Amino acid sequence: MLNKYHQPLTHLDQKFDAHGNLLRFPGNTLICHVPLFTPLSDALTAVRDQIKAGPYADALAMLPPESYHMTVFEGANDFNRTRERWPAELPLNATLAECTRHMAGKLRAFDLGCTLPLRMKLAEPGQQLMIGAMSLVPANAEEAYKLRDLRDRLAEQLGMRTPWHDSYTFHITHSYLIKSMSLEMVKQALAFHSRLYEELVAPTGIITLGAPEFCTFLDMQAFDNQFLLRRQERHA
Repeated sequence: MLNKYHQPLTHLDQKFDAHGNLLRFPGNTLICHVPLFTPLSDALTAVRDQIKAGPYADALAMLPPESYHMTVFEGANDFNRTRERWPAELPLNATLAECTRHMAGKLRAFDLGCTLPLRMKLAEPGQQLMIGAMSLVPANAEEAYKLRDLRDRLAEQLGMRTPWHDSYTFHITHSYLIKSMSLEMVKQALAFHSRLYEELVAPTGIITLGAPEFCTFLDMQAFDNQFLLRRQERHA
């Protein structure tokens, strides 16, 4: 069993190289952007700036504030062509463009089926276990059910369900780990980042997010909104 502080370099040489250079990583996803020029965006930018000036900055590749988002449902990409990460109705050798068109068709007919906004809050310090990403939890039991039901219905609609579907940790990524850290360094970095979240993000209160966006991307710096998930009108 892995130590809970284990930080694998799963994104190295996929999303960034060891020097922090951005790499091409095309795909699609369902996310809620953090709107720019809001208290939350400003707080996350302040967190990033503090981390850039901190003791672990050389181990991280930073993201721009316009990329900040919470993933609602993981989409598909060219690097993870496995049956659970690819629509069930498509062969694994379909092009990414074909995959995106297929998913867009499914999602345009999908009923969002819940009230907005989605309401999240900062996870407790003991739950902040991802270097470079701020963990979130639903604001209350009603919001937890809303998100769980939405993700379950999306998985069924798209024919995509990962092994970690039920245990997925909602988060906002501000940087990616590109260098290995000792266990002690990991603990220190997590404590440092968690303290920044408590000082800078927690005072902004409940995090409210709008309708999930079906986005495409070429890399981790920009996520291009194709359309929003919507409530579908039901006719008698």
